[in-house]
Amino acid sequence: MINIASRFLDINNFQRAWEKVAENRGCAGVDGESIDSFARNQTLNIYQLLNAVSNSTYQPLPCKQVIIPKKNGTQRELKIPTVRDRIVQQALLNVLYLLMEEKFSPVSFAYRPNLSYINAVEKIADWRDMGYLWVLDADIVKFFDNLDHNRLLQEVRLHIDNPGILCLIKSWITVGVLTQEGVVLPQKGIPQGAVISPILANIYLHEFDELVSATDLKIVRYADDFLV
Repeated sequence: MINIASRFLDINNFQRAWEKVAENRGCAGVDGESIDSFARNQTLNIYQLLNAVSNSTYQPLPCKQVIIPKKNGTQRELKIPTVRDRIVQQALLNVLYLLMEEKFSPVSFAYRPNLSYINAVEKIADWRDMGYLWVLDADIVKFFDNLDHNRLLQEVRLHIDNPGILCLIKSWITVGVLTQEGVVLPQKGIPQGAVISPILANIYLHEFDELVSATDLKIVRYADDFLV
């Protein structure tokens, strides 16, 4: 059994998390702090961040709204956490990967180490070559925008029985987004653009993977897109 809290609240884990966030670059959040400005005092900043989380004084800031135009003329809204919030989320993600990779179904291919859409396509080709010819091609409409918070936290609790970590996750999904009209607090959904969101999405759909896999149907899922 992995001791989630001790591995999460380890200075080396926070250092690795910072390195990953720095490597990904990305823009500053609502506080205006960039990767470069955090880096100028990175050792002190990392210690202060770890201490704040350990002492339960850490509070995430609202996400920054970024609107991305899509080819079909619609828009996609990204919600970008601050650099500090991304580091804490990455530190937890480092530990969650270790825990959840042992549990996730082999039918799930998105947001997982050493897997990509190419592996999903190869698996679909395998089923075709074995004689499966009828396909249901589906996706969950506005999946990230509509996740039920209570159900998500219930699913997470099945794998992590740590009140402090559960409170952290709840704070990240309910923190809201700063728009031109002010801070909008969500009643549902998780922020696309947050480091922690992809693994939360997979945890949310884990039961779905298992239920379909327990039947004679074959499923291949990539995030909110899936083939049966």
